[in-house]
Amino acid sequence: MTTSVGVGLARVTVATPKRRIDVALPETVALGELLPHLLRHAGDGMADDGPQHGGWALRRSTGSMLDPKRSLSMQAVRDGEVLHLVPRRQEWPELAYDDVVEIIASGSRRAERSWGRPATRRFALVLVAVLINLGLIAVAGAREPWALPGGIALGFAVILLAVGVVLARAAGDSGAGAVVAGCAVSWAAVGAYLVTGPADRDPTEFGAAQVLLAAVAVILVGVIGYVGVAAYAQIFAAALAGGTLAAIAALLCLAGMEQVEAAAVALTIAIGGLPGYPLLSASLGRIPMPELPERAEDMLDDKPSPKRSAVFAAASRAHQLLNGLLLAASVATLICTLMLLTEPSRWAVLLAITATAAILLRARLFPTARQRLPMLISGILTAGVLAWAAVSGESPTSRLISWLVVITVVAGLVLAAGLVFSRRSPSPRLGRISDILDVAAIMALVPLACGVVGLYQRLQGVFAGVV
Repeated sequence: MTTSVGVGLARVTVATPKRRIDVALPETVALGELLPHLLRHAGDGMADDGPQHGGWALRRSTGSMLDPKRSLSMQAVRDGEVLHLVPRRQEWPELAYDDVVEIIASGSRRAERSWGRPATRRFALVLVAVLINLGLIAVAGAREPWALPGGIALGFAVILLAVGVVLARAAGDSGAGAVVAGCAVSWAAVGAYLVTGPADRDPTEFGAAQVLLAAVAVILVGVIGYVGVAAYAQIFAAALAGGTLAAIAALLCLAGMEQVEAAAVALTIAIGGLPGYPLLSASLGRIPMPELPERAEDMLDDKPSPKRSAVFAAASRAHQLLNGLLLAASVATLICTLMLLTEPSRWAVLLAITATAAILLRARLFPTARQRLPMLISGILTAGVLAWAAVSGESPTSRLISWLVVITVVAGLVLAAGLVFSRRSPSPRLGRISDILDVAAIMALVPLACGVVGLYQRLQGVFAGVV
């Protein structure tokens, strides 16, 4: 971590070929934006000499080059560290060691990080989440009447939510509070699902009313957690979005729709909203937008700019909300696809294939791993489910051969694409084709969903009655 001197500044020493300068640099600004300012103070003519040797670069004393696209804090530049401004193409001499043991220790540290306090904290939080959710096994193994285990689960969810808020607010540990409060989501969902369940039925036979109650409980926990913990908003944003989709599907079932039809509508909403999730998260995150002048006189007004810290906080909040929305959409895609394939009509299969293609194509437009990975994993799993459903009607031997052929072909294509596109970016033509297919897949969701719910058959019957 960078030690700040003042607000958002890090004090470093920059050694240049002509002089040494002590500067305080912003720790959150990309290093490439700071290099021109450093060159002005590094010596006369240094900026003009850059093209002769490929430009200038900042290196640590160990010789490792700093990434100009990342900030000082992201690269763990410590306060008081000495950075060397050298030609980019200049060979950096290797460090000389007097002891073989020192070489081994240095190589081991480079190969892999040692287990430290942050790793201990992360492991402890993950283990806490796993242990808390393991208690749901006991709830699932309970017997009727379901009101007792459901009420116990709801009470435990309230306790978890209260402990999470206290940890975040009173103890000042928002990470631990978010983990504990996030576990309340699953307990609230299970408890609300069981508490009103009929005593003569198995939980797998419960109806839409129980699903609706569970969805409402998840939404309430998401709202309280988002407001109370005020950190790691992606957990509670995912709960809010997922609970809303489940509530919509349950309400449609209560209105008379079949389970497959409600799943088709929920899937269409989840995937169809992908283009609007960034705008929605920016609006909910309250990112300040620049005000465009309406008149020529407005261009001369010197309006105060928002504080940098406020803008950074809003951007981080919007980023977390977007992560949660995408996670909820990814999980909903997988669940709705499984529900569609319980009664695999032609329209249902086409909708599942189109939704899978849409989420895989849309994933490439999101830059970070936390946004892209859930979508890719969901798309790959749904594609696997579709492939398995396609060969499930064959004999065991034919199914095995077909499955192996499909896996081999897909693995070969993925390997080839990974090796090629890891070395160079896709061509603009391929990107344009992907854009067109992406838009076409999202636009096709509504007509296909109408086919699943039987709208075309109803219209055909209406027109046939008129004629």
